[in-house]
Amino acid sequence: MESYDLIVIGGGSAGMKAARTARRYGVSVALIEERELGGECFWAGCVPTKALIRAAEAWNSLEDVSKYGVDVKIIGKSFQRAMEYKDAVVREVGGDPNSDGGLSKNGIRYIKGTASFQDPHTVTINSEDLHGHHFLLATGTAPFIPPIPGLHEAGYITNREALELNELPRRIAVLGGGPIGLEFGQAYNRFGAEVTIIEHSSDILAHEDRDIARLAHKFLSSEGMHFLTNASVERVTVENNEKVLTLTVNDAEYVLKCDEILVATGRTASVSRLGLEMAGVAMDGRYVDVNSFLQTSQPHIYAAGDISGGFLFTHVASYEGKIAADNIFGDNPIPSRPRVVPRCTYIDPEIASAGMTEVEALDSGIRTGVQTFPFKQSDRAIIYGDTRGLVKLIADLDEDRLIGAHIIGHMASSLIAEAALAIQHDLPPSAIADTMHAYPSFPEAIESAALSSYIEHIPAIEIDYKL
Repeated sequence: MESYDLIVIGGGSAGMKAARTARRYGVSVALIEERELGGECFWAGCVPTKALIRAAEAWNSLEDVSKYGVDVKIIGKSFQRAMEYKDAVVREVGGDPNSDGGLSKNGIRYIKGTASFQDPHTVTINSEDLHGHHFLLATGTAPFIPPIPGLHEAGYITNREALELNELPRRIAVLGGGPIGLEFGQAYNRFGAEVTIIEHSSDILAHEDRDIARLAHKFLSSEGMHFLTNASVERVTVENNEKVLTLTVNDAEYVLKCDEILVATGRTASVSRLGLEMAGVAMDGRYVDVNSFLQTSQPHIYAAGDISGGFLFTHVASYEGKIAADNIFGDNPIPSRPRVVPRCTYIDPEIASAGMTEVEALDSGIRTGVQTFPFKQSDRAIIYGDTRGLVKLIADLDEDRLIGAHIIGHMASSLIAEAALAIQHDLPPSAIADTMHAYPSFPEAIESAALSSYIEHIPAIEIDYKL
């Protein structure tokens, strides 16, 4: 039986980063992956969805080009060609799905297949048993499918199937008003589908600042998307080739008919075939339980990335993969506590956030100051022709430091970096305000927000929802 110092199970961002980091310690490493290297983000998440969003954005832009002096007569639209564009982008970014991602050049054994524990130190892969002194679990997540009566019988799609559609459904019901549901929902709405977002909470984007979420709701609604909030699906049936959802919306019964159901109700650790019970690894709800050093209930088995919950982002997974490998083989283990995690939702206009929301700051007992700046006052946004959205900064008034930044607007995913840097280093908003910004530019909106007067919290700060 071959033995390795580290066996990594999962070849996404966390697994790849951990394997390469471990090799720098001169130890023996094997990496096992059942699908393509790169993980969900490259093949069924970040990359293909953003390509699809870009295609839908191009479709949508055709409706507004006349003001630039261009008259367009649309002679045809092809959903299939939009999907082909998405596939081409995935190939360019992801490369050859059959390659080993340079693992062999780094002295890492790459094995394609499904691993299953036989005991805490042994896994079976393709009928071969391997011994590991240490393991890293990095198999990511799978869609969480809620136990709705009739859902399986009626049929549904998740993010993977939604990226492989050959024809655009006429009516799509999206279960879940988080980033995945909204990104797919807006894209397919722009392609021409009738989209209804069904959200259990009182509003969409539950983890975002409430003012940002409300503006997103407003902007998406203006494009013709429908929203049912405070809604729960009681059952799904099929009648006359239509999928029929019976819901409770604000305590009243509501019936919605559609042609396809997209389930975007969160994620769950992808562990069904790992045999964790044989290894003695404990779960915490939907995810693998880890301590701050990323150890599971078995001290020699670590877990990193989406599999352990927390922030389900590629950049966090990569960070945790390195931390886990350093903790296994380094002399000074450190806890995994990323202070500032930028998070983005790629609807149009984009949403980007870092640090605390206003509610989180207030709930923590912080004397909170709020600074805002609407893009309708940004010269660059006016020039560009898109003045939707705003910048909202959250400050700790007693310690004079920036603790949160929230943006909805064009290029928000790029603008957030400056604010994230300030939060990471405990800088005051004045550090941004005192830094020269180019004119005219979108980052000036961050500067202008930092220059604005504080609004100390009142029950609901007044935001101009005509933005």
